[in-house]
Amino acid sequence: MKKIAVFGFVLLLGAALASAADVPTLVGPAGAGQSVIPAAEFAVLWDQPLSTVNQNAYVNQQFSDLPDYSSYLADDFVVPAGGWSINAIFVPNNSWNPGNPISCASMLHFEIYADNGGIPAGYPGGGAPVWSLAVSPTDAQITLTAGSGGFITNVLATLAVPAQITTAGTYWFIFYPTADFAVCGQYGRQPADTTNGSIVQFINPGGGFGYGTGYQSWAVIGATEQDEAFRLEGDAIPVTLQSFDIE
Repeated sequence: MKKIAVFGFVLLLGAALASAADVPTLVGPAGAGQSVIPAAEFAVLWDQPLSTVNQNAYVNQQFSDLPDYSSYLADDFVVPAGGWSINAIFVPNNSWNPGNPISCASMLHFEIYADNGGIPAGYPGGGAPVWSLAVSPTDAQITLTAGSGGFITNVLATLAVPAQITTAGTYWFIFYPTADFAVCGQYGRQPADTTNGSIVQFINPGGGFGYGTGYQSWAVIGATEQDEAFRLEGDAIPVTLQSFDIE
């Protein structure tokens, strides 16, 4: 009888572990590869290079097959007076569970949101961005290179139509792929060692991870850095000086 009970317990434990592996996780390993960072094509407007001490990947994906786990990471940047014309955006990423090139995704999304008291004024599916682009990984604007995990996961978007941000202020950048967990596994954003502005914000609108459905610091999912890695390139829009006559 005791042997039967122990055997039954082992079966139940195995089933529980298998079940746990069937849903996304919060963090993926850094990997032992070398992240390939393309040279800037235009003037660098904002640069938060990939961390040299922590290249783990943190969940950042729209899961078509498990929507309650869809999660997004947002980081802020500051546009000066005059504004920016953004011509290119570079985002390093990694993949796990088990790991696949980001070309497996059905869509890549780039979004910029206004600031709302220290958090983004919206999120994917809830609140409109001030600028957005959604394209296939095979789109002519996209160049893919190897990430630190050895998979082709880094994304450079060279925009056919520049993103015009003409009002000075704080904005929030979100990049994410749309990809089925069962087909592609997971993709995630990686930290930077910079300390610009506010800490990265995490949101899981469907609540699948059990951390609520609103924005909060990504420290809740284990990140210790303030920023995440990305680069914006383009042109600063000159400030127009108004002339007037003195009578």
